[in-house]
Amino acid sequence: MQQLKKGQGTRDERLGMRVCLLLLVSSHLSLVPAYADVIYFQSGETVKGYIVEEHRDRVIMSTLEGERIVLRAQIDEIFYDDPERNYLYLATQALERGEFTLAKGFLQKALQIQPRFQEALDALGRLEDLQKKAASAWSNPHPLEALEEHWGLTLESTTPWPLVKAVREDSLAARVGIQVEDLLIRAWGDSLAYLPLEEVAGILLGPPETTVKLTLQRRITLPKESLEGKKWPGMTLGMEWLGLFVLMVEPGGVSALSGIRPQDRIMVIGDASTRYLVLGEARRILQEAGKGGMTLGIHRDLMIKRE
Repeated sequence: MQQLKKGQGTRDERLGMRVCLLLLVSSHLSLVPAYADVIYFQSGETVKGYIVEEHRDRVIMSTLEGERIVLRAQIDEIFYDDPERNYLYLATQALERGEFTLAKGFLQKALQIQPRFQEALDALGRLEDLQKKAASAWSNPHPLEALEEHWGLTLESTTPWPLVKAVREDSLAARVGIQVEDLLIRAWGDSLAYLPLEEVAGILLGPPETTVKLTLQRRITLPKESLEGKKWPGMTLGMEWLGLFVLMVEPGGVSALSGIRPQDRIMVIGDASTRYLVLGEARRILQEAGKGGMTLGIHRDLMIKRE
């Protein structure tokens, strides 16, 4: 990896060496032991762990010493343990430069390795969205006003994610299920944290009849079991790469009546993050909370057709 550091070749040379290494790793996946993600700092320092969150200006890495926030301005390179994530990393860089063909090639490589790699599938959606915007020469000089006009959505700046301050009745935002006090987390899988509201609005807006994938965060309270007389919690949980998710919701049960939907991802139980919970432990916590009620923090994906 030292040959990938800045000052040791042009960007194209470093890119070529990285791709050659990825091709070698991809062709011998069964021979490669699991290590960790590695961040190479501009200072020469390196740190190993697993990157658990990525934002425009920072990443969060889980290390043996705990979670560590690393600003991207400090980073020289990131090399991921999984080859498909390295291709996604290269694709994201290409998208930021407007190199759509190169980005698509990297995403296709990632999906050859892992066909169900959701982040790469989302990035393809983002790529197609950017291409449609470019082809139509779409732009809006006043995105926040346009978001209120076309979506009926008013945002408020909070840290780290934008907060839904108001939703106009019978608007696009209301019809797709966005609610006041929701947080807007991602668009096409790309984090909306720490971004100016104008930029967030510009990402959501686009030519009519095109689609954007939006992920929101919502707090949902499951009432006390005795109040509903229903089986607690009335949902079946599963575990996938992105975390704890709702596999099935019992019709008329506590979860359904509270607004939980299949495929919602449960990020918080009470005040505790589910990031490092195993499936059995999450089930146990929910079951034990039945008599006293429980508040969940969920992420929900919405596919929104622009008007």
